[in-house]
Amino acid sequence: MFLLGSAGYIPVFAQEEPSIYERQEMPSMHLARTDKITKYRASIGFSMVQPPKDMIETALQAPLFDYHGIYSLPGIFSLEGDFSSIIVSNQISFGPRINFPVDNLGLKFGYDLSFVFGQLKQFGFYNTTKAWLHYPNFSGSWQSKKMIFTLKTEAVIVSSAETRTGENALSISKNFYNGNTVAFYIEQRLHKNKVLIIGFKDSYVKYYWPVWLTFSTFNRYYHVPELSFSWIL
Repeated sequence: MFLLGSAGYIPVFAQEEPSIYERQEMPSMHLARTDKITKYRASIGFSMVQPPKDMIETALQAPLFDYHGIYSLPGIFSLEGDFSSIIVSNQISFGPRINFPVDNLGLKFGYDLSFVFGQLKQFGFYNTTKAWLHYPNFSGSWQSKKMIFTLKTEAVIVSSAETRTGENALSISKNFYNGNTVAFYIEQRLHKNKVLIIGFKDSYVKYYWPVWLTFSTFNRYYHVPELSFSWIL
């Protein structure tokens, strides 16, 4: 339906204009991007992990706290850091990224150096651990209007590890391939620039750092599923 006038005709039903937030770039922790200026963004969340039953005496679902930060540098480079903790076991990682965005697609190549530390001196235990790990990684993302989908994979290499139970210690100083991980992330814009991230991750490893107490007694690969929820700050 149109209204006629001296200047021609005007549509009665105009198309709805996108909001100011829809016109802005959607915040993301996984999509490869290049920035002209330095920029910092971060997310905070938790994960639910299900270790194999024979790795621990009973099935355990423990929330894993996580803080992740990205510092974008001018051009294709960025730096990422992460802190994860279940109180008795903790991991700090840091490393560079190379970003290759093309339209609504993005590829990201990265490497993280990680330090794991923890102790348990209650409930009859007297255990401590520390380890250095390497995580070369690669991810690919696709962006729609309000969502971003990312598939990420990484290798897990242990360069050194020491687990001590009382006076007994097991030390490993030789680099060895510990396994790999595959993860799928969905980033959803909920309101304005508020973005929720849901992740599904499978770790196929021998040494899974949140349950480091069993590292010295198990020497085979396990699938460790993980469901995560995080919020971009």
